[in-house]
Amino acid sequence: MDDTRIKLLLVEDDEEDYIIARDLISEIEGPKYELQWVESYEKGLEAISRREHDVYLFDYRLGAHTGLDLLREAVRLGCKAPMILFTGQGGKEIDLGAMKAGASDYLVKGKIDAAVLERTIRYAIERKRTEERIRHLAYYDQLTDLPNRAFFQELLTRAIKRQPPRLAAVMFLDLDNFKRINDTLGHNVGDELLKGVAARLSACLRKSDVVTQLHLEDAVSRLGGDEFTVLLTDLRQEQDAADVARRICDALSHPFTLQGHEVVVTTSIGITLYPKDGDNLHVLLKNADVAMYHAKAGGRNNYQLYNPSMNTETVERLNLEQELRAALERQEFLLYYQPRIEIATGAVVGMEALIRWQHPKRGLISPGEFIPVAEETGLIMDMGKWVLQTACAQNKAWQEAGLAPIRVSVNLSNQQFKQRDLVNIVVNALETSGLAPEYLELEIMERIMMQDKALAKRMLHELHEIGVRLSMDDFGMGYSSISNLKSFPLDLIKIDHSFVKEMAIDADAAAIVSSIIAMAKSLKLRLSAESIETEAQLAMLREQGCDEAQGHLFSRALSVEEARAFLANGQAAGGAGQRSSRAGARPGEDGRGRVSDS
Repeated sequence: MDDTRIKLLLVEDDEEDYIIARDLISEIEGPKYELQWVESYEKGLEAISRREHDVYLFDYRLGAHTGLDLLREAVRLGCKAPMILFTGQGGKEIDLGAMKAGASDYLVKGKIDAAVLERTIRYAIERKRTEERIRHLAYYDQLTDLPNRAFFQELLTRAIKRQPPRLAAVMFLDLDNFKRINDTLGHNVGDELLKGVAARLSACLRKSDVVTQLHLEDAVSRLGGDEFTVLLTDLRQEQDAADVARRICDALSHPFTLQGHEVVVTTSIGITLYPKDGDNLHVLLKNADVAMYHAKAGGRNNYQLYNPSMNTETVERLNLEQELRAALERQEFLLYYQPRIEIATGAVVGMEALIRWQHPKRGLISPGEFIPVAEETGLIMDMGKWVLQTACAQNKAWQEAGLAPIRVSVNLSNQQFKQRDLVNIVVNALETSGLAPEYLELEIMERIMMQDKALAKRMLHELHEIGVRLSMDDFGMGYSSISNLKSFPLDLIKIDHSFVKEMAIDADAAAIVSSIIAMAKSLKLRLSAESIETEAQLAMLREQGCDEAQGHLFSRALSVEEARAFLANGQAAGGAGQRSSRAGARPGEDGRGRVSDS
């Protein structure tokens, strides 16, 4: 509203009273007032519906109606402008009725001068502004200016109460990998991304969307963090909600340019329908949340319509998440260690640290069951930190027990590798344990390095400066080139296990392994192969000059006590006695229960 030009509407059925009001307004100094007069309830209601005025002045007597009737109807229509009631005589009953109905103030005719009228209008405007500011703070998210949780619940409740019931949809959206972006690029970039997402979501819900004929009741809100909700009303069919979800996924998949960074984010969407999937606010939101988790489990960047069968799976998944959080506090995790053998000599040259969960009721749980949940919830960060500290401490303990020094290797998850204070965390683990840096090896998957080569190069050089060894895990899936490998300060590359497992029976797999070994030799990098299960595989690797190997041919993943005994024996590949350590290995298990498995 322009403070220097204020539009007034007077609804008054007596022309003489209109002239008095007009003359009083003309005497007011300062702001310029534009007064429009209509002489009936019906014309007043029509003018109010056009939303053209800044302040409304109603006479109490309007023929068959009253100013209170008009005021109440204006409020019902959603009028936000201040409304002032004129009465012929003051009365407590009329005064209270006016204020309860939503009037900003009331004035008694015959007791009004220009100063009183100006002050009343000014106070009404200021009071309404204050109310709107308070309401905005209470009902809108300060970062994105979208409706917040409270306002969204109010809108949803309003949609549910409409009679007769009309088909509506509630969407629950969660951004995929938002925490990684926040941790990597900082909260300022994260905030800019949230504002960009809010703008694109709002654009998807414009009334001009002819596909679903969306109406003004449709709304997008931010619940908090990277969670958003969408309310779609007056849908013609269920497919309309799916069409909008598909449009949202497409809109968000295009890159954002934020502070010089090109950021790509996707979303997982859960959809629940009213009244089909629930008839109250809490059930609808819960079911949309359940469907969203299934969208994430289905690979992310997709949507899922709620199905009652999802509840059982979701309850199990939520229970697992809660138990996983408690497991960190109760120290229920264990590290197992799988030996790494030098092929030429048969000597044990390293141990790969592999996490297990010793559940108090279910026993030992393999990482394939809980690592995906840890990745999704961010628990992988604390879990990975614990693995790093524990592995360093254990290796130092073996050395102090008089065992020959070896390397312990720890696999870094995607989130760990991209966190800002990774170098400090590694240094702290080394200093706390007293382990020399050269006895720690950090494994990073090939695909993780290739996601952001500039970041990977910087991070690897910083880690190299510490003195730790660096290896590229799961090499051979086509992400890297020789030029990329030359730019990274790597000590070793590990051939992807899928090629190793097939090399003795598949000529193509054997050719790939041979090429990888030749390339590594040309770059003066050591080679390691995992998932070695047969003598034929080992013979082929030995013939081609592969340096290291691990797998069930030598040993399954071992407990701390078993690993100590294995190290005490010294030699692995050279004697039949050591091969007997495969006892107890489950068929097909390769010990790949690493912190980054997903």
